[in-house]
Amino acid sequence: MAKRKTLEQKKEEVKGLTTKMNDAIDYYFESPGQMNELMAFMLKFYHYSPKNAALIRSQFEGAEAVGSYNFWKDKGFQVQKGEKALKVLVPNKTAPKFKTAEGKWENMKYATEQEKGQIYKGELEQRKSRLYFSTGNVFDISQTNAKESDLPEIFPNKWMEGDVANYHTMLASMHRIGDKLDVTIGEPFDELGAAKGAFYHSVHDKNNGHIGLNPRNGELQNVKTLLHELAHAKLHNPKNEHYQAMPAEEKEFQAEMTAYAVASYFDIDTSDYSLRYLANWTQDKEMKDKAKLLDHVRQTAVEFIDEIEPDLVKERDKEQEQENDMLLLEYGMNQITDVKEISLQEMKSFAKGNTNGAAFIKMQASENLRDEEYQKQFNEIFAGKYTVIDKAIDEPQLLIQWSEAPELKDNTMYPFAEGNDKMEALEEKYQQETGYRKTRYHVVLPVNEYSTTPNIVSISDRLDIGDGAYIHPYHHIRKMGEMTTGHQKILDDAYHDYLIETEKEELEDSKIQQQPELVQNNYDEMLYWYEMCKRPVSLGCQPNGFIEFDHDKGKHGIVAYDRELTDQELNDYEMKEWDLKQGEKDKKKIRKLEMELQ
Repeated sequence: MAKRKTLEQKKEEVKGLTTKMNDAIDYYFESPGQMNELMAFMLKFYHYSPKNAALIRSQFEGAEAVGSYNFWKDKGFQVQKGEKALKVLVPNKTAPKFKTAEGKWENMKYATEQEKGQIYKGELEQRKSRLYFSTGNVFDISQTNAKESDLPEIFPNKWMEGDVANYHTMLASMHRIGDKLDVTIGEPFDELGAAKGAFYHSVHDKNNGHIGLNPRNGELQNVKTLLHELAHAKLHNPKNEHYQAMPAEEKEFQAEMTAYAVASYFDIDTSDYSLRYLANWTQDKEMKDKAKLLDHVRQTAVEFIDEIEPDLVKERDKEQEQENDMLLLEYGMNQITDVKEISLQEMKSFAKGNTNGAAFIKMQASENLRDEEYQKQFNEIFAGKYTVIDKAIDEPQLLIQWSEAPELKDNTMYPFAEGNDKMEALEEKYQQETGYRKTRYHVVLPVNEYSTTPNIVSISDRLDIGDGAYIHPYHHIRKMGEMTTGHQKILDDAYHDYLIETEKEELEDSKIQQQPELVQNNYDEMLYWYEMCKRPVSLGCQPNGFIEFDHDKGKHGIVAYDRELTDQELNDYEMKEWDLKQGEKDKKKIRKLEMELQ
């Protein structure tokens, strides 16, 4: 068990991190390019201070999204074994305390009404809350089992596709920022020449000023310039004495860095202009309190982003409503009879035109739901007739058209392997009860090099859960033998990978550490092979810890372990040793017979 750190050790650790932070900040102020590099990085982590952002970058080049161990766990992801945590400084506050009449220091929240009165009068000594720092641990997304494609789910509403094509939406958002700052935006009061814009201070105190944009500006220049001038309006109001004393180079540094940071966040590249501008203003100038300057930039950039981003997200969602990114499937008796590409808007129009009464009212009431929730509602209303599925799937899926098993909802899709796992448990459950549960399902295969939309494969034979004929859909499909070789391989790979991954996890949990003896005919390449005598390889049908399996050998397939199974295990699971040599002899015998027949 690790020893707890002493107070002195903790202080030294915080001191070391603080020094590292300040060194990192100084490094990035060496050139405009390095300043912009830090700013772009900071905006990925805008909930962290500039010092912590610089510290994260110094420890993990290319970090994309960080969170504590519990943050990732709460989001459903796991930090990978062996990953080293990134250190950050965590601000904390001491509890305010007071000294009792007996001379003992107590937490202020435990003070009685009488003691509170004495504290107010100054009769009892008090200590106010103090800020102190401790170290905290965070991990980047690349140190977990989450993928970058999971980012929109982990951090919803983050704008990822901003460009100047959204110019009018951005302009409207920036005008709203101007309104909040009590600043007007429009034509300049005089000829600006080559200048891109100007900030005019208010003379009569009617408002906080006016931003004039050069009418010769293009859209990109207007966005950058307006962000720059809004930053001046926010940070450098002449009514604020602190900013009156601020050197011009520091004001221009903050305004241009804010503009660059916000533009970069929305994927608008202004680096060529911004780098030259920063170089002109900061060359040979000494900046005081760099971290404080950057912190004001960060706060302003975040405020502007929070104002602009929701509008761009709405714009993007509106555009996506027009995209044909879904499939409308029509059910027949035992197969899919029609497949049509549709957009969200078309799905809503279809719902309006094909419902009446209570169903129509229900769909109308769902108009304002999130897209996923609306789709779910659509599938509930049209169960048995139609379903809508997303085109963007990256692994095979089981589509349940209908089922008498209440655990399986009509018009629901499950990842293929997980769906098999669920239905295998139901098979076992209903075998213990009278009767069986009829189920109609289809298989949805992801887009491949030969198709632009997912393949929908209908299974002609109904699956009766609980009748003992099949363990799960995968077993059912293999026995039916109706799949093409290519489609069957996709399912084999998906199920195989899932089983192997599940076994690996169970091995990790149980920490099985057994060294096999290198003997026996069933031993080959560090593995022991066994034949499944009564049922195929499936979860719970063989001892835990198998490494590999092959469905095409033996009576019901063969399975491999890195240890020798006991007689008890072989008996309990109805397995036997698989003689690899005999298997090779059988193969040769079959080949010989085939040649003779030819």
